[in-house]
Amino acid sequence: MTLHYLRIFNYIDAIARSGSIRKAAEGLFITPSALDRRLQDLEEDLGAELFERHARGMRPTAAGELFLQHARSQRADFERLHGEIAQLKGMHRGTVSIAASQALAFSLFPDIITRFRADNPGVNFTVRICDHNLAIQALRDFEADLALVYNVQPTADITALQELEQRMCAVMAANHPLAQLSSLRMRDCLSYPLALPDNSLGGRILLDGFFARSSLMPNVVLESNSFEMLRNFVRGNDAISFQIQVGTALARAQDGVTARDIEDRGLSSRPLLLAQLKGRHLPLPALRFAEVLRQTLAQQIS
Repeated sequence: MTLHYLRIFNYIDAIARSGSIRKAAEGLFITPSALDRRLQDLEEDLGAELFERHARGMRPTAAGELFLQHARSQRADFERLHGEIAQLKGMHRGTVSIAASQALAFSLFPDIITRFRADNPGVNFTVRICDHNLAIQALRDFEADLALVYNVQPTADITALQELEQRMCAVMAANHPLAQLSSLRMRDCLSYPLALPDNSLGGRILLDGFFARSSLMPNVVLESNSFEMLRNFVRGNDAISFQIQVGTALARAQDGVTARDIEDRGLSSRPLLLAQLKGRHLPLPALRFAEVLRQTLAQQIS
């Protein structure tokens, strides 16, 4: 693959992501007329239009979607090849891109990335925190090498590298009365105000299902799509929030917040999924990090 074709791939990808030749040209530092000519030349070579042109912008055609999938795959393979050649030269460099559920952002990823980079200082990371649907789409769009997401079922184009069942935990201030107990029932938690994740987060689905099946009536005083917001809120009062095991640091209190397992059988566990796009050959740094992540997760849950 020549650098010319890589440049063309970048042009088409930029148009698709921005939905506009003008906006794409600004990001690529070329003129809109030059970018439009590149697109027209490519469409002429392929004998098909790659974009539908509308007043509100540009949208890929069916042929455009096929070309984008090919372009992103080829570019990812080239980047992997570039990294492997660097490895042959003794240069342990590269970038690992991850899309992950918000629950993993508090302690898991900062800790494991710090440890990984101590042994691999030439490896950089990009971590995108998003809901599970966007994380899986990031794999399909070659925007992420790996996804670590909660409460999502793998599809035909997604390969599960590891699945770990996760229970729901109660999150509270370290000096909360319930922190004296080793484990809790949901009835214990509902004696206090609740700060719940909103409907965009996977854990809320489990909580709503449990409340609907039980006779318990939650007193919800705060809802948020930010676990950081929920943690900061419960730190200063007697409210209770909820999060999955791996995001709670159950073994110790952190920043004045602690967590306890919830033992109700009706509050079922759901899988935490480490995944990649099926058939994609990952760069060596991503493969190494995936293995370290698998080992770390297994140790935390065991």
